[in-house]
Amino acid sequence: QMLKLMKYEFRKTAFSKLILLCITMVVEIVYLLGVFLKKDNLLFIGIMLLTLCATAGILYIGLESINVLQRDLNTKQSYMLFLTPRSSYQILGAKILENGISILLTGVFFAVLAVIDIAVGNYKELWDMLYRFLDMNMNISIDPWMIAFNFFSALAGWITCIVSADLAVILSASVLAGKKASGIIAFIIFIILTTILGMGMDMLPELNSIELTFALDIAVSFLAAAIFYLISGWIMDKKLSV
Repeated sequence: QMLKLMKYEFRKTAFSKLILLCITMVVEIVYLLGVFLKKDNLLFIGIMLLTLCATAGILYIGLESINVLQRDLNTKQSYMLFLTPRSSYQILGAKILENGISILLTGVFFAVLAVIDIAVGNYKELWDMLYRFLDMNMNISIDPWMIAFNFFSALAGWITCIVSADLAVILSASVLAGKKASGIIAFIIFIILTTILGMGMDMLPELNSIELTFALDIAVSFLAAAIFYLISGWIMDKKLSV
């Protein structure tokens, strides 16, 4: 039954994912033309736009899920969904799982695409450009494993951020429903939650290896997401009126 709910959630956002894929394909063609025609300007444009597609795409997938949840709770758009014999935990869980899987698969897609593009292009030139970009903008080492762990740790953190935002949306539509400035209060709660989570992540110990340290970061992120989910499901069960 969860798979049916997840398919339903996927259909709501499938069009935007298709648009992202189409844009990425066009930009990939620009990059490949730069590689094979040895046009540095096309190569640079392709790299920058592919980076933008990956970053903006992953961010948008998460933000769109928040918007869908907000519409589901505050309009009659998915009224029938809440009338089905499914618990609030199942409905919310399907939304979170679909979005989390979409974010992770999109991240993997762009990571694999980056590896392929580096392989078919000027490896040294791309590597040096990537090194400068990461070093100047994100203070990240160029070590491939470090990049991979940073990337997937960021994805886990983004998923957790989305789940905490879902909690704020649910609070706004239930406990705070009808109250003045409910949206602002919910946003403040979201900021407080993410701030506390960020402070907690900063306090995590550094383990014997960088791999274990990042694995701990990812595990704690998903644990926090699970806690936010359980709280959100309980609020939907007890306080939500649709």
